[in-house]
Amino acid sequence: MVPRPAPPAIRPTGWSTTGRLSYRGATRASGAWTLEVQRVRPFARRLPVAALLGALVAALLAGCAGAPSAATPVPTPAPSVLPAGTYTSAAFQPAVTYTVPTGWRIASDSSDYFALQPVDSEITGIHFFRDPLAASQDAACPTTPEPGVGKLSLELATWIRDLPGIIASSPRIVTTGGLRGVELDLALNTGWTASCPFANGVPTVPLFVGADGSLRWVVAGNERLRVALLDVPGGGTVVVDVDAFDGTLMDGLVAAAAPIVQSLSFATP
Repeated sequence: MVPRPAPPAIRPTGWSTTGRLSYRGATRASGAWTLEVQRVRPFARRLPVAALLGALVAALLAGCAGAPSAATPVPTPAPSVLPAGTYTSAAFQPAVTYTVPTGWRIASDSSDYFALQPVDSEITGIHFFRDPLAASQDAACPTTPEPGVGKLSLELATWIRDLPGIIASSPRIVTTGGLRGVELDLALNTGWTASCPFANGVPTVPLFVGADGSLRWVVAGNERLRVALLDVPGGGTVVVDVDAFDGTLMDGLVAAAAPIVQSLSFATP
């Protein structure tokens, strides 16, 4: 693959009915929907985009030559198609080491968001968040946190399980990558109809936001998630989200992601 220039940093403003996020700025039509993109300050993080972006994805996400397979972890830039091997995130903190088979790529790598996706899919993947906050449940779906919700794994798990729009499994105590926490399987509640203003009537429940308002993670439609809410020694949390925007793909994703998740190792102080 011929290396291309790095993509501009982008900031999400909403959710697209056939994907995850929409962006504000110069508009471009793609199929039935109009997508908007905004260039922001260079240090703004990159965030996941949906399959419907088509040519826009190619323009925004830089393809570069794959890093060589290594017997020991090596830092890898994002985005990158990865040969089978063991790697370590370049920017995400705490640094996470992982082993992937052929067919996976880095979709994003910043200090508080990291993503691995199959090379043939923009709507399934493994997403990592550092210190995400419980999203406001206000009907306007702002990128502000819900008041009164703690940041520890059990606090976030309790809040998620109490959301009326979410069906959540019983919590499972897990250790992932050396961090202990709680795992939940999530989907929208049958019959839930509330929709964020930007979701074109598709049922939605805001889940996480970033501390600076630049991240909005929304559960929508038939999406299914398996989230591990993990406590970091010394303070803070890491969330590992095995996520299928199209819920019918979840079983296959869980099977494909399982050995990668089992290989995880987070750096600890």
